[in-house]
Amino acid sequence: MGFVPNIKVAFQYVGTEYSGYELQPGNRTVRGEVEKALQKIYKKKVGVISSSRTDAGVHALQNVINFQVDPSIPTAKLPLALNACLPEDIRVLKAVTVAKSFNARFNAKSKEYEYLICNGEVMPPFLKDLAWQVKPKLDLSAMRKAARLLEGKHDFSSFCAAGGDDRDYIRTIHSFGIRHSAFGIWDSQKIKVIRIKVKGNGFLYKMVRNIVGTLVAVGLGKLKAEDVRRILEAKDRRLAGRTAPPQGLCLIKVNFK
Repeated sequence: MGFVPNIKVAFQYVGTEYSGYELQPGNRTVRGEVEKALQKIYKKKVGVISSSRTDAGVHALQNVINFQVDPSIPTAKLPLALNACLPEDIRVLKAVTVAKSFNARFNAKSKEYEYLICNGEVMPPFLKDLAWQVKPKLDLSAMRKAARLLEGKHDFSSFCAAGGDDRDYIRTIHSFGIRHSAFGIWDSQKIKVIRIKVKGNGFLYKMVRNIVGTLVAVGLGKLKAEDVRRILEAKDRRLAGRTAPPQGLCLIKVNFK
């Protein structure tokens, strides 16, 4: 048997029109579209190993897969070939040949997500599929204080949704960043967008969205920042805030170092 390369592909997508990343019978998924494009190119089914499985409606600026396949096309030309076969809301950024030992899932050291909140009465239509609108003013100072309590290595059972396949609930959050910016001006009114960025070694099913929902409850005064420690220690999902809508969440980066 000849040399069969292990190919690493970085790609991005808008998740609005998909039932999530992972394959689902009868549903259109990001992975399904990627594997369909690979089958067109290589004339056979190509299974991929994925670094992250985003939920329905969630986006990605950088997700990563790898697969092994006969080298019928130069790796450098693969992005162009794949993008010609993929829908416009999925774009391949880069393809490189890597060591046989590389595994997009198990070699990932950390992941970074960002959640966008449009905080105000006016929701710009171009943010409709990219942000969650929260009309009342949020207390960012209280939210930052609460977020700091979640940093470090913890059992995040209280922030894991039912329906996932997680068995180990220990994760490490390396950092949180919560800031706001004026997204634009309409009739002299600034549109306030809050950006919640989190980096960790891995995340449970809907963990980021459940944390964001809890931080928003703190920002609205429905919970105190100190309550987050109690929620974390209780290991009870019922005590945390609501699950934030999917459209505000984006996988920013998968780190392998």
